[in-house]
Amino acid sequence: MSVQLAVEPPWASWFVGLETDADLLARVTQRPAQLVGLHGKSATIACDELRKAWKQVYLPGAQHLSVLRKLVDRAKRNAMERLPCMRAYEEAVYARTPVTLQEQEIWGLTGLAGVGKTSLQRALARALKPPEGFCLAPSVQVPSSPIVHLTMTAQRSSQPILRQLASPVFVANRTNISPDDLVRHLRERLFAQGALLMPVDELQSMTRSESATTLIANLLVELNELGPYVIYCFNYSLGHKLLLRPQEDKDRLLANLLHLDAPRREDPCWRDVVAEYVGVAPDLFDIAPERDSDELHQLTGGLYRLLGFLLLEACRTAWPTAVQRRVSMADVRRAFQSGAYCSQRIDIETLQSIGVNSRDRDRRRDLACPFPDLARSAGGAAAVVSPSVARRPTPAAEYAMESALTVDERRVLVELREGADQASSTGRKPATVTKLPARQSLTAQALLAGEMLITQPKRKGAKEPGRADGSTEEPP
Repeated sequence: MSVQLAVEPPWASWFVGLETDADLLARVTQRPAQLVGLHGKSATIACDELRKAWKQVYLPGAQHLSVLRKLVDRAKRNAMERLPCMRAYEEAVYARTPVTLQEQEIWGLTGLAGVGKTSLQRALARALKPPEGFCLAPSVQVPSSPIVHLTMTAQRSSQPILRQLASPVFVANRTNISPDDLVRHLRERLFAQGALLMPVDELQSMTRSESATTLIANLLVELNELGPYVIYCFNYSLGHKLLLRPQEDKDRLLANLLHLDAPRREDPCWRDVVAEYVGVAPDLFDIAPERDSDELHQLTGGLYRLLGFLLLEACRTAWPTAVQRRVSMADVRRAFQSGAYCSQRIDIETLQSIGVNSRDRDRRRDLACPFPDLARSAGGAAAVVSPSVARRPTPAAEYAMESALTVDERRVLVELREGADQASSTGRKPATVTKLPARQSLTAQALLAGEMLITQPKRKGAKEPGRADGSTEEPP
């Protein structure tokens, strides 16, 4: 009697410790070490140290964690279908017949600039990072790389971007490589590496044209045929442009969207991020997260990038030459009104009014979400909406406006909403329609009657000004 032992696939170790959301949160959370010895140093050096430390902060909230879970599950699905066992993997590598799926979905990740899309991609790479030098099979000495990150720059074609993914040995001293040979090489190389996901960042930087999105659409389709699942990140302005593409492109590129929104003021995640920023150098900041996180949210719109920028500008305001005192909220308020923060201040003010001002929505398309029906808390796929529907106030703008209200204003808003709910629950009364009389045909007699009505005195016997006898006849 023979006993068959279940053999785990070679990629199984990548997903160990990611079974629950708590495990995933512990894997991707990142806190920098505290900075010491900055007192007396140059303000420029201190600000550079703070900027480097703050870039390492990543405390995912519920929405970030939901998106990460979806991407990890997609990576596991790709591995199960393309890398079922070590023997199949070795045979495909040596036969140079990499496994590619027939129908692969392209997923998009959108959100305001500075909401944390790039940080989420780095967290995904940390979650699925194999040990250094790990290979999927002893006979295939190719270091595995489940996440292949690609950052876009301005290009005129897709060939230079595809060459970045190729092996340096393959492209060395070769200026003219046929597209078919390059695609064949990339499929074999990515399969040997065990690539599962390909996040594409800064996609809007590929072309500066207001209307040219054909190059972007073609690039995403080419990348999607290489094997790994493509997740492209884009801002709102590119989303508006993609909505103008032909229907077949929209069905392919916009059918599965993930949305990241800025945290609300009362979200514990926002308070934790503020505490972590201040905790990097607690002896340099006189800022209490429990007390000042609400005001910081109002000054930054809840965007992590603007939080770091504003605090750095406050440091420069408080330290003209060297680090000599602690930075307070008074310095932060002065930094908010400074010229260096002028562009960001305009963005925040526009973001707070964009939900009720159609002119701002049309003028600042980079701040208006083109997909208003995306659920804020779900972070999942949603249907594509037409540009006419996209003119409605976006959830991001509504949350930004509500977060800017005071406690008393919020109480009034709750009372108004409760009153509106009660009015809608009682039902509507039928309206009374009054029919207007039919308009008579215009005749000379009607015009004469109208002239007499206008020129005759309002009351009988009324005296005309300037006539003592009250007569209305003209003198001979």
